Amino acid sequence: MTLETARARMPHSATRIQTPMLRPSTAPVAFLALAQQLRADAQLHRALQVPGTALLGVAFDGVPLLIRLASPDVTHVLISGCKASGKTELVRTILASLVLFQRPRELQLFPIASRPHAYQFLETLPHLNGDIAATPEEALQRLRWLETEMERRASEGVARPRLIVVADGMSEMVKEGGREFQVHLTRLAQRGRAAGVSLIVAGRDGDNSALNGILKSYFPVRLAGRTAQAARSSVPGRGEFVLYAGGERVLFQAAYLAPDDVPALVAQARTNLESRAKPASFGLRTLVRRWKR
Repeated sequence: MTLETARARMPHSATRIQTPMLRPSTAPVAFLALAQQLRADAQLHRALQVPGTALLGVAFDGVPLLIRLASPDVTHVLISGCKASGKTELVRTILASLVLFQRPRELQLFPIASRPHAYQFLETLPHLNGDIAATPEEALQRLRWLETEMERRASEGVARPRLIVVADGMSEMVKEGGREFQVHLTRLAQRGRAAGVSLIVAGRDGDNSALNGILKSYFPVRLAGRTAQAARSSVPGRGEFVLYAGGERVLFQAAYLAPDDVPALVAQARTNLESRAKPASFGLRTLVRRWKR
């Protein structure tokens, strides 16, 4: 790879930042190396510290790709693709960038995943609110609580910190949770924006068909990975996605958080939290309601 000057791209934003950036290739984009490079650029570092701003990877024109969940034109994200297309890895990258650059008083994470081990790196960080919901029963409990919390926020005019709800693995949840699961997701999608709630839903192509049309209409940003019909797919391979947002179409290579890099990520996230800590007259408990069964 060679260095070149490129612009940071953020869909639905006028942000265009000049920064040296590695041009992507067929090799995986290492998350920690990319994050370190962006951190070295003052403007990009500030951009990544804006609550709800996440790193996706590198577009195929050599531009780092960011997404801002707090933007009214984004809010919710739908990720699709066939088995082994890299969906879970992309969600891990999004969450890793959030905990690395942002503080728990700015956002709280609520992962719902049929494969919870993929998100266990969050368990020692204060950004995680409650346990990872791994069963349909736990998922329904979490969604009920989140809907109640959303209604409380709406009545009190509260939208901070941002609550980011991840639903990874739709088939098991829809199969077991049925209509109630879809009803809660739909309500969160419909009313979540004003209450500071964002959804990141990931599933196979067939799984996402289980989402009703009303729910799908509330996902203005879609990240499409490789499909089962490889010959007809516009996405070359694993870890490569197409971002669809507001008429834009961006092919990108998702940054990859390797298992061996997780300890370094967690250590760096903790160091960042300590360095950004400031005395305050109120604590996290006054800002965030913890999930309880």
